[in-house]
Amino acid sequence: MRTFIAFLIGGMLGVVAGAGGMLIAFPFLFPPPVVAEAAPAGASVSRVGPFEFDRTAPGRDLIHWANGTGAVYRADGRGLIRFDANFEAGPGPNYWIYLNTGPVREANAFKADAGRVKLAPLKSFTGGQNYALPDGVDIGKFHTVTIWCESFSVYIGSATLPRT
Repeated sequence: MRTFIAFLIGGMLGVVAGAGGMLIAFPFLFPPPVVAEAAPAGASVSRVGPFEFDRTAPGRDLIHWANGTGAVYRADGRGLIRFDANFEAGPGPNYWIYLNTGPVREANAFKADAGRVKLAPLKSFTGGQNYALPDGVDIGKFHTVTIWCESFSVYIGSATLPRT
């Protein structure tokens, strides 16, 4: 009987450890494809200004990071955030793009911003990507674009937006 209980407990622990390990390992083993979306172009498109992900932010570490440049655009009266082709982020699960009303360089500043807006899930860990702002969201009211891991509530990276 004691052997059966030990076997049962070991099996349950193995399932929990395996599921947790896969949650962490999955983005490394099966990353999303590289995105290569073109920068917005056309008569109704204007480039507001560039931004660069902060390589010196205290919230970054060897696993949680984002590098590269991007820009804010206006197209047909709506705002658009673009990460350029040189964008890259350390792989992880459930990354989301947020707009923050104040400076964000680590998790506490992100959590303290009650005015943040959840924009979209990150499309890929590398490559050029475009994110249209929802109707009614004025890019001029935001200070920072942030990448945040929803699964573990971890800061990944941020960039100060250009003033519009």
